[in-house]
Amino acid sequence: MKIRNIFAAVGAAAMLPASLMMSGATVSEALLATADITRRAAYISAGADISPQDTEVKAELAYGETAETTDITLFTAEAAEPIPLAAESLESSPDTIETDEPQQQQAEAQVISQNITPYNDGLDYTAAGTNSGSIVRRTYAPSDTGGYITLTSGAQVRNCTHVTSDELITTAEELPQFRIELNSPEPQVLIVHTHTTESYEPYSRDYYDADFPTRTRDPRHNMIAVGEVLAQTLAENGISVLHDGTVHDYPSYTGSYDRSEETIRAALEQYPSIKIVIDLHRDAMAEDDGTRIAPVAEIDGKDAAQFMIIAGCDDGRFNMPDYMENYKLAALLQNFAGVMYPELPRAVLFDYRNYNQHLTTGSLLIEIGSHANSLDEALYCAELLGESMAKALTVIAE
Repeated sequence: MKIRNIFAAVGAAAMLPASLMMSGATVSEALLATADITRRAAYISAGADISPQDTEVKAELAYGETAETTDITLFTAEAAEPIPLAAESLESSPDTIETDEPQQQQAEAQVISQNITPYNDGLDYTAAGTNSGSIVRRTYAPSDTGGYITLTSGAQVRNCTHVTSDELITTAEELPQFRIELNSPEPQVLIVHTHTTESYEPYSRDYYDADFPTRTRDPRHNMIAVGEVLAQTLAENGISVLHDGTVHDYPSYTGSYDRSEETIRAALEQYPSIKIVIDLHRDAMAEDDGTRIAPVAEIDGKDAAQFMIIAGCDDGRFNMPDYMENYKLAALLQNFAGVMYPELPRAVLFDYRNYNQHLTTGSLLIEIGSHANSLDEALYCAELLGESMAKALTVIAE
């Protein structure tokens, strides 16, 4: 089953993959479900502007974890509006036929948010602060330099491994082997944060204050807030999510991934329905002179932080033999984001990394913006990512 078929011209029904016939949908319905995506493929095929890829610096700042909590907050979000049933549409008609048979209610996707501990960091998020250095806002476009491969949608993968570009291009055409269930109350996606306390600029500005922390335990301002938007957007599109806000990087930063692995394993044991694990982070990008970089894309007149997917490759160190299955998911998400919001994704990083991606065949790390982006830009990115991710996952729905 090939990804390229999903992006075939609307009307070429024979080219649509069988997986688009979700839940018995007709070819026409499947076409309508993807029409908004395929219409925009022309933008990519016409060729996007190409600019050199700037050097990126990933600066992990030592900070560190929070008090444990067992509080669980349950949110529900109704999925896409269903087509009215005949009995509903005829309710006010004098010719309505009454029946004693109970009507089956459509299931709702939901977000289960757990282990989120309220905390007020006491920071002033409106203060001007001190100008300690510049922030440069930059849109990372597709690159024509070595190491970058272009997927069907026009979005890219940066290959830093021994795997050949031809193999990555071929594998990116394949869909993941697992399937998810739409509108199920059982979570299909787990969102966690290994570096939970990572945070953003308080608002969009062209300078940063070195005294303003780039990490906070306040869940209203760190990765938990971003994860909640992503989770809610997926649920609104029929995909149930478990969002775990356990803080893994405070008081000790060292060992964060060991602790998040425990969280992931516990969630997988409690909810065998989970097929996808997203470890949501933010990047830290700076130039040699200290200038901080905010990767942005203007979408519908509003700045969104760009995101980057990291799919790990195993060179024998990570006990991750199925890493190409994770890569298939990365390519699927990248393709749909690249068509729906062409400037939103930075190139997928395919490199020798683990990041607990040995735990499932649907595990990815996603960086939402950088420490120079504002929180609002990160939240907007999470919303757009959720929309494109939901479209992509519909393709592999049972």
